[in-house]
Amino acid sequence: MLKPFISKGGFFKSILLFFCLAHAYTICAQISADYIRSKEGRPVIARKSMLINCLKSFKKDRTDKVAVEICECYLNKVDKRFTNKEYKENTKGRMIDFEALINKDATIKEQIDSCFKNSGRSILMSIESFQKENIAECISSLQKSTNKTLDPQKVKEFCYCQFELIKRKKLSDAEYQQIHNPNSLLYYEMMYKCGNPFEDSTVANNQWNENAQKDIDGPQSDTINILSFNGMAYARIKMGSTVLFWLLDTGASDLLITKEMEEEFKMENILRQDNYLGVGEYEMANGSVDTCRKYIVDDVRIGKYHLKNIVIAVSDKAKKTILGRSLLNKFSKWILDNRSNVLILVK
Repeated sequence: MLKPFISKGGFFKSILLFFCLAHAYTICAQISADYIRSKEGRPVIARKSMLINCLKSFKKDRTDKVAVEICECYLNKVDKRFTNKEYKENTKGRMIDFEALINKDATIKEQIDSCFKNSGRSILMSIESFQKENIAECISSLQKSTNKTLDPQKVKEFCYCQFELIKRKKLSDAEYQQIHNPNSLLYYEMMYKCGNPFEDSTVANNQWNENAQKDIDGPQSDTINILSFNGMAYARIKMGSTVLFWLLDTGASDLLITKEMEEEFKMENILRQDNYLGVGEYEMANGSVDTCRKYIVDDVRIGKYHLKNIVIAVSDKAKKTILGRSLLNKFSKWILDNRSNVLILVK
């Protein structure tokens, strides 16, 4: 399923900027809370100045309470953390390289990262402040997560749409996790508005539209007897000279056949190199993902209908033939009547 694509690099690259020294190693008579101090207690940089720069790195101001809390946490972590010697070694002119200081200290780096993560708004803040970087990371992650060749424009539009949804709803980190729960309302809202970046053109063509009637040769409607067995429904389909009962699965996208049937259909010239579509990834009922070979065929008969442009997937793991939505969605209406054990198809 889809996974989070939030870039962490942008946070450290932006927040750990060079800050101007308020008083370059000036020994103050009184240590004030208005300064970030060295481990020995010397004032190093004005706290207000550092806070402003931190907020700017997030492209925020003092009105954003979450950003202020993160920056205050950050300042508290670095206060009295580094020695005068460490500051001196990492100062050029009147600029302190805080990034270099923190990168040398794994503990403080982890603590600063926790300021961001523990805010409960780290994903929203990251997207709002570093959207360009996060979109690039989102695109890269999606492309690496599959063997498919994805449409670059479609992937870019999906990432942008997903981030706009997060910003519009101002999702917390906990709420964001629901985007990747395939059973949640938020997941389906995202998929409805943003589309599926992994969906290929053949899947899109499996959705009903007015042109679907061109792929159907037969009467306006037909009532087909089905076989009910162990709570499952099976429909009789003929392809070439082969007649079989196929499991009716409205949750499946295409017709699914076994490796053995693939060989039989090749011998009958139903599956050929010129109607081979390549491979596609299918999510099985148990949540696993199977890579299947795909064909588009014109010789599918059900009831009084003869259909074309039907996508068939071949799984090396399949044991049964499955009748999915790529056939049913050719019809403007289909009804499964459990009382009469019939499938009603309407052009």
